[in-house]
Amino acid sequence: MRPYLDAFLVSFFLGCILLFFLKRFSRIQSIFRHNDEASFVGGVGILLSFALGSATLFFYKNVYVSRELTHILIFAFLFFITCLFDDFKEFSLSKKILIQVILIGLFLVNGKPIQIYFVPLWGNYIISFLWIAGITNVFNLLDIGDGFCAGVSLIVGLAFFIALFIGGNIITAGLFAALCGALSAFLIFNFPPAKIMLGNSGSHFLGFLFAVLSMHGDYATLDNPFSVLVPVAILAFPMIDTLYLIVARFRKGIFPLKKSNDHIFLSLLSSGKGIKRVLLEIYLITLLWGTSGVLLVFGFNAMFLISAILAILFSVRLIFMGQRAQAT
Repeated sequence: MRPYLDAFLVSFFLGCILLFFLKRFSRIQSIFRHNDEASFVGGVGILLSFALGSATLFFYKNVYVSRELTHILIFAFLFFITCLFDDFKEFSLSKKILIQVILIGLFLVNGKPIQIYFVPLWGNYIISFLWIAGITNVFNLLDIGDGFCAGVSLIVGLAFFIALFIGGNIITAGLFAALCGALSAFLIFNFPPAKIMLGNSGSHFLGFLFAVLSMHGDYATLDNPFSVLVPVAILAFPMIDTLYLIVARFRKGIFPLKKSNDHIFLSLLSSGKGIKRVLLEIYLITLLWGTSGVLLVFGFNAMFLISAILAILFSVRLIFMGQRAQAT
């Protein structure tokens, strides 16, 4: 556990320091979007603290980063850089989609796709492309309020760390430990009232990392084929939130990636609920789904069923509350 703890602590403490200075630098240079009082370059702090925390893993013997993981980290950085330009230049929607298609396509040229054994190779590449594009944009769409995307990401990252640690995926688990440290530091500055925001660069970076690192982990075994669904269970709440948003926007005739106030989170806030209470409910549901994913590592068991049923019930309740708030 020592390498994981070191990766977490280095990311956390460096993240706190970096974000403190980024906040001050943003104030001096007026790096704000429109009338926001919070800087949108928080993703820079997450990237740097994650990278430095991950680097501590290599001080331990028998730690080897595969070519595949190196490929993942390089493209995560490329995603971050292109979206950082978007933060400052505000690319058009068509340009954003084109950039994502190119980057994901190039990643899959030399990257390892999802391996579903009863699906042909070309089918696995299509599923991989849709998974990466989908999860990347899911986290971008989550970034619409103080503490929302960062808190959900921290819980998701923790669940992946535990699941991969149990499965013996040492390096990938270590990367998630470093990411959790960076996110913990960021949440201190992002929890309402937020002093710094993720920006497109930070949210896309997180989404891409979750998408490709979840593909990299080995979950399923011959004795437990259901564990292939571990990433789906852990990421269930972000996907449910986005599905709700897509349906709401289609009903209004709005393209899903265009901005609107149809999020469950924003609907609940408009109903008069306090932001911290709404965040607590969302964190609880995300935790239930994350717990379900971790329990699924051990197979289709009673504890998984209980956790999954509770997660479903609380998710349905949240959706109905969001719809009721929109109707009033």
